[in-house]
Amino acid sequence: MRPYVAVLGLLLSGPALGQSVELPVPRPKPADPVAGECPRNFPMTKGRAFPPAVIGTGGIAACSAVIVPLADYADLLSTEEWATAIALRYQLDVAELQHDRDWYKTKLEKELEPKPWLERPGTQRWFGRLETLVTVGVVAVGLSAAYQYGSGGFK
Repeated sequence: MRPYVAVLGLLLSGPALGQSVELPVPRPKPADPVAGECPRNFPMTKGRAFPPAVIGTGGIAACSAVIVPLADYADLLSTEEWATAIALRYQLDVAELQHDRDWYKTKLEKELEPKPWLERPGTQRWFGRLETLVTVGVVAVGLSAAYQYGSGGFK
């Protein structure tokens, strides 16, 4: 899978989770131009002469610049892509953790809110005791009546 497809997927899923796609640390402002720097980038190829805009009179440099090896430049570009992907991944992880935290917070608040009177454990215990007393009373009266009728006590 190409890196830009993964980054595009991360970019599209960030707003879908309700998160902004802003980096937590803002990008620094570009540096001010240095006096005498070259006006733009010039490609340099091995075995070819320097571009005319870089060479001034007498073969002396017309502007200041830094020559960066291509491998270093490619490494910088890949590091930039990696840093962007990590920042987006960090945002997705934070969004997921915030979602989980909110879910647990809601669950805790629901558990801590007072229960209705009939659903409280103490009320349920008293209803159970009363139910047991009524059941024992009904069974005792029924057994007593059966004994009395069976033994001929109510003739």
